[in-house]
Amino acid sequence: MNDNQNFERIIKKEKRKKLLITAVISSIVTVTIGFVAVMATTIILGKQMDVQAEKQINQFNIADLIYSPNIRSTSQRYRLTAMTRATLSSDRQKNIDGYRVAYPEKKVILNLSGPESSSETSSNIYKNDTIKNINIMAANPKTGQKEPIFFNRAYPNWYGSQKNKDKLMSPITPTHEAKTLQALPNTLGEVAITFDKRYRYEDILKMMPHNIMINYYWLGFHSAALDTSSHVGCYVGLNAKDDGSGKLNDQFAGLPDKTKYNDYQGLKKALKSQINRKNVDHIDIAKDAEKQLAPSLKTAEFAGVIVTGRTENLAKLDQLPYTYASNVGITTPIMPYQSSIK
Repeated sequence: MNDNQNFERIIKKEKRKKLLITAVISSIVTVTIGFVAVMATTIILGKQMDVQAEKQINQFNIADLIYSPNIRSTSQRYRLTAMTRATLSSDRQKNIDGYRVAYPEKKVILNLSGPESSSETSSNIYKNDTIKNINIMAANPKTGQKEPIFFNRAYPNWYGSQKNKDKLMSPITPTHEAKTLQALPNTLGEVAITFDKRYRYEDILKMMPHNIMINYYWLGFHSAALDTSSHVGCYVGLNAKDDGSGKLNDQFAGLPDKTKYNDYQGLKKALKSQINRKNVDHIDIAKDAEKQLAPSLKTAEFAGVIVTGRTENLAKLDQLPYTYASNVGITTPIMPYQSSIK
């Protein structure tokens, strides 16, 4: 073999070596670019999902404060089920004079655009029309549990003044269900009391019987055009402390957290964020509620309360002069191994 042949072999070997190195480098670069692209996409999508999650958690916190009559969230869970899909859920319960009664879970499925679906459903409304009266009952569609109802005292007069009544809901006769609880001994119950007028917070604390627990303060409606059956589940108010004192706070005493909503001043802040989000009969619920607010809790007035306690004590609420209507919610048996607050 001469020198020229050896030289050609060396050249061919070097070419193959360079081609192999080029192929390997090209593959590494391609994989690296692909990996970087996937990671960048994952990070971008993750940030977008985090933004949607933060918005929905914020909405959960607002709903826990102002749209949850005697309903409390005990935990929140966020779970990413896919790159562009996640689930936010909240365990909830009611306080029935110290007994913790489970309430249906609240769950929202999120995507990059926001909420995709929600577990929230409207209450089932049942009406019993008679010649003189139209009675009403609301029930949770998931559990069948009875839901307490408040009444708009101004609606019957407003309805009577309207000319075109065919397109309007007929007034619902105020119920007085508290007295029926006398027939249900050894039981704890929940009752919504609609007052005959709006009362100051401090006066409510004094005038309610001490053997029942005030769980929730209802702000009431400013508009006379909101009928009783349409606004079931659209109540705006505040849950009282869980210790049986029935008290509210005007403002959170700790360090303020801009992402959370607490107490009466937090209610005002939350309502501003809810304007144009929930309408009933073309009436903005948040705007309507804002018209009922006072500068502070000291001068705040409420149109009703939700109370809990022993049924023999709740049964006497219909005898009180300020009771315009009473409507029963959940009831639960008293257990020998568990004490109630009241």
